[in-house]
Amino acid sequence: MTQTQDPAIRRAALTYRHIYFTLTACLPPPRDDSPEALHERNEAAVATAASLCPVTAAEAVLAAQSVAAAAHAQECLRAANDPAMPLTMSLKCTAQAASMMRQSESAIRSLQRMQAFRIKRDKDEAAAEAAAMAEHIAASSMTARLTPAVAAAPAPQAEPEPHPEPEAAEPEAAEPAQHSDAEIYAILHPRRAALIRRHGGVPPDATFGPPDEDLVRALLASRSPVVTAVDSQKF
Repeated sequence: MTQTQDPAIRRAALTYRHIYFTLTACLPPPRDDSPEALHERNEAAVATAASLCPVTAAEAVLAAQSVAAAAHAQECLRAANDPAMPLTMSLKCTAQAASMMRQSESAIRSLQRMQAFRIKRDKDEAAAEAAAMAEHIAASSMTARLTPAVAAAPAPQAEPEPHPEPEAAEPEAAEPAQHSDAEIYAILHPRRAALIRRHGGVPPDATFGPPDEDLVRALLASRSPVVTAVDSQKF
């Protein structure tokens, strides 16, 4: 993935990465202790969250909440149907499953309302640009307050590690897929990406802040389905 100085791109990548690890940490245990089972559980959760089509970081948080709550509802139902489970505990598990289902459905409804508002807002170019600027200012201000604390934190000292006998490597759970900068920009700013690609560069009458030249070239050259999808959009 190419590196860029665009802070919005870096924030988006870090945010989605954080949401991925938060989601997978909140899921019930996999079917067994094997790395394959852990990987399959995580992949299923991520695929389910992605199917809800979150675009912004806030939408991704709601999608993750819905998936995690639904997974725990299913785990409670599994426990309730365990023949070894006492009746009183089985009833409690059933009630907890119903509660988690309601939380999952509530998160989906909130997500759908947020998406409907965003789609309606984005049809108004002025409103969409104002919202993008407000998001940029809010994120930049909060990031600026975090930066000194991060910079002041002392680097951890590496400790010498023992050299155990080599063992057969076990397969590890895959990291979340990494999007290119052009793909992330197209996801965050589909209107801007479409205008740049149609014009062959940043339009001279653009009302938005232009991305850096490397990112513009990447947008124009990209053949990724994520990027080329903006070409068919009508703005």
